[in-house]
Amino acid sequence: MEQIEPEIETTEPDIIIQPKRHNYAYSYCLKKNDTTIITVSANNFRPVIQQPYCQAPAIDTLHVINEDYYQCVDLVNAMEKAKAGALLYIKGLIDMGPAGNEALLQYRIDHYEDLHINLVDANIQLVEQKTINDRNFKWTPYRIKN
Repeated sequence: MEQIEPEIETTEPDIIIQPKRHNYAYSYCLKKNDTTIITVSANNFRPVIQQPYCQAPAIDTLHVINEDYYQCVDLVNAMEKAKAGALLYIKGLIDMGPAGNEALLQYRIDHYEDLHINLVDANIQLVEQKTINDRNFKWTPYRIKN
C-alpha cells in the first residue's frame, strides 16, 4: 500500500500586525459650564475604603465622577458636549441681561482658545478624522503662549 503524503503549503502573511502602543483606554471628563476636557486613563484605579465589618478582599475601582462632571468615552463626543455646554452657559449669561455682562466677558476671556479655536466645528471634524485614521492619535488642545 502506498502512503500519500499531503502537500503542505506555507505562506507568509502579507500583513504585518504592529503591536499596540497602549494597552489601555481613555475616557474624557469635562466639568459642566467649562470647556476644558480632562483625559482620564482607564488604568487610574484607587483602592476602595473597606468597612471594619467587611470580610471581603480589597478591590479597586475607577474614580467616581461627581455629578458636576460629564464623562465620555469618545473625544469627539466630549468636544461636542463641551461646546454645547459652553453655548448654553453663554446663553444663560446673556439672558441675565446687563447683570451678566461682566461674567460673560470674563467667561469669554477665560475660554478664548476653546471657544474660537479648539471647539470650532471644523476642528472637531479634523480631530474626528485623525482619530479614525490614526488609532494612536493624542489630541493636544491649542493654547496661546504667554
